[in-house]
Amino acid sequence: MSIASFEKIMSEAEKGNYAVGYFESWNMESLQAVADAAEATRSPVILGFSGIYLYHPRRVVREHLSSYAKLGNDVCQQISVPSCLIFNESPNIDHVMQAIDLDFGIVMFADDTLGYEDQIKCVSKVVNKAHGLSIAVEGEVSAPPGVDGELSSVPDDMNLSDPESARIFVDRTGVDALAVNVGQAHLHGRREVHLNLPRLMELRDLIPVPLVLHGASSICRADLQEAIRIGVRKINVGSVLKKSYFEAVRCTCASIGEDYNPYEVIGSGMDDDILVAGRLALQKTVEDLMHLFGSSGKA
Repeated sequence: MSIASFEKIMSEAEKGNYAVGYFESWNMESLQAVADAAEATRSPVILGFSGIYLYHPRRVVREHLSSYAKLGNDVCQQISVPSCLIFNESPNIDHVMQAIDLDFGIVMFADDTLGYEDQIKCVSKVVNKAHGLSIAVEGEVSAPPGVDGELSSVPDDMNLSDPESARIFVDRTGVDALAVNVGQAHLHGRREVHLNLPRLMELRDLIPVPLVLHGASSICRADLQEAIRIGVRKINVGSVLKKSYFEAVRCTCASIGEDYNPYEVIGSGMDDDILVAGRLALQKTVEDLMHLFGSSGKA
């Protein structure tokens, strides 16, 4: 199947009352694991990469966004289920503009250090360029706390989305989807949080574009299902994927003795390959979430 537009994927999710997962990848093994899960469950999927960590100032090794774009779009073209590619949550508008030029299907600029008016100005600039090339834009006006990973407990101030401010933001920017904060926090699975479902219903009544939940790794599963019933159509997952991958790799490394074959334990694709262990564990986690989100069997 050719790459599907974000609009088409969201339209089908709305008709079927399910959510499509964005399962954040960071290399070829993780990207392939998400694609394999989508094929196995016959689920539409959003593939993509983090705009925060690809260009993080503490990054030791440098990457080229063009390489990730080519890899991601190639995988989207190869799989037989509807898919599109996202450059997610970048605080650098130049990188977002580059992602548009590289033909990501959806992009997201997000800088929670900016004030409300400055956010509108920057996102509107992104939308103007992206829409001219038939690329979708996701926006956000109130980010869940803890995006840098510093949280170990639920904060007092959850920075919940204000429905009227969110409505005005969508009207003035023209974004195609809106990430809302209704009680999430980036606790990376360390703690479980519950959503403010009445606030979500207020937002759903006012916002005319698909609603997105970030930080799903720490959200109570029952609340996720209720949020989908209310109208959330895209759910972002990151930390739990890396945790499942890491734990599988760590366990497999511990089981390998001193007399090992380097060609088999790294990159062989065989039983002893630690990368295969991580990929298969990640695929299983994504398959479980696709069932939870109701997208399995919808391709």
